[in-house]
Amino acid sequence: MPIFQPIPDILCLDKNRPHSILKILLLMKKLLLLLVFFLVFSNSFAQKTELRIALNSGLFSFTGESAQSNTSINYSDQNNSGYTNNPYGSKSELSYGLSGNVRRVTKKHFILGLDLGYERLSGKITINKINGFTGNSTYQYDASGKTHLNFHVINLNPYLGHRFNFKQISLDATGGFDVGYILSATEKGSAEDMNGKEYTTSIDRKTINLDVRPRVQLAINYQKAGIYAGYSYGFINYKREYVGGTNECRSRMLRFGITYQLN
Repeated sequence: MPIFQPIPDILCLDKNRPHSILKILLLMKKLLLLLVFFLVFSNSFAQKTELRIALNSGLFSFTGESAQSNTSINYSDQNNSGYTNNPYGSKSELSYGLSGNVRRVTKKHFILGLDLGYERLSGKITINKINGFTGNSTYQYDASGKTHLNFHVINLNPYLGHRFNFKQISLDATGGFDVGYILSATEKGSAEDMNGKEYTTSIDRKTINLDVRPRVQLAINYQKAGIYAGYSYGFINYKREYVGGTNECRSRMLRFGITYQLN
């Protein structure tokens, strides 16, 4: 029979581990200062400066040893509440955002740019079990459902690359970093057991403040409109401060969207 574990045990963080956030912030500050310098320096050599808005979307998920496709909900009948045993799903879920960006394109077709915007990212995991605790005993039922792990993020993307011109269209190949400041992270779960009883979860799941993902991207532009596709893979461990068990989980995102040039 399963043993019901209280939420504080599952979400236990080791506060004594060294943090690398400060080092990452300092590194990103240097990279941003360097990018700003190049943007200013290239002004006299720039062929043009482009201002664009973008409607962004993509498939967000987690990877690593702790990322799973299936998990269970641990539920307390006494408190009428529960939580997802592992909310970090390897299954992709559609995400969306809105951003604005500025880029310089030099006479040699070299691109320097900066994108800033809001994103709602969402990962998904399937629920196939309910582990319950009545106060005196435990139970386990087969179940069907899913949990979403939703993030509200302010994302900064400094990038550089090269533009290839082909008659009426151009192709931009760029690379850079997603620097995402996480405003909130919330688990939203829902499942139904074999007896038809429904279970829901809704708890805070914020474990880090900053996620950093190297990003590559291709964009096709025609006149002022454009479409793009890209991929980013994070190197920040969302479970680095957890204790006990396997704790290695990073984000990834297949990106796509549309852009429009304002000037």
